[in-house]
Amino acid sequence: MRLLTALITIFPGLLYAQDTLSALPPPNINYGSGIASIIFKLFISLIIIVGLIYFTVYLLRKISNRTLPGTNNLIKVIGKTYLTPKQSLYIVKLGLTYSVLGVGENSVNFIKDLSVEETKTLQSIDDKPKGFQNILKSVLNK
Repeated sequence: MRLLTALITIFPGLLYAQDTLSALPPPNINYGSGIASIIFKLFISLIIIVGLIYFTVYLLRKISNRTLPGTNNLIKVIGKTYLTPKQSLYIVKLGLTYSVLGVGENSVNFIKDLSVEETKTLQSIDDKPKGFQNILKSVLNK
């Protein structure tokens, strides 16, 4: 009995705890929409993000292919081939002449200017649009 009296005097709120819990309304728990709507929202978000990535890549390609104002196309790389991972050969059009350049890790070396016959074949290659079909046709014709 003394214990009960001590508890009542020390913790007066214990007597009314059960009454206050029963007086509260039941909680209104909203579990939200089902799994199907969550997956649908996720799918739509994924489509939007992938679309934005493709649009950004498209814009970057358009911007990077522009030539700067005041520049002209006097220098143009016609072709290149790698000899080793750090050495390659370039055929470059400089104005009206074609040159072969050797490019190393720390240097660029002039090798030779191309002759008129070689230039004519390069001009025909340069004029054609580059693509797999044209390369295949040129290989099959030889």
